[in-house]
Amino acid sequence: MGKKILVVCYSFSNGNTRMIAKQLQQALGADYTEIETVTPYPAYGGFNSKVVSQGQHEVDEGFQPEIKPLSVNAADYDVVAIGTPTWWYTMAPAVLTFLRQHRINPK
Repeated sequence: MGKKILVVCYSFSNGNTRMIAKQLQQALGADYTEIETVTPYPAYGGFNSKVVSQGQHEVDEGFQPEIKPLSVNAADYDVVAIGTPTWWYTMAPAVLTFLRQHRINPK
């Protein structure tokens, strides 16, 4: 019997992370769900936009935004693959929230 696989994705601006996560889901025959923040981020308007400075501050502070419940229970899976955009050389804060809520310790 094969392993039960879940692809979890947080995608923010133009959907590149989502596109790759969905390709992974299809290649693995996995289930798919997305991480969504309760309070949406401002729209991306280029490198000097408000969300860029907000994102940098959140990463620097280790901020974990509140996220909406997932459509599935990640604990029901043998393998959880996580897709995230890179925010200031690390994962997006919403992914950190997900990892901490599901007792997955990022290294």
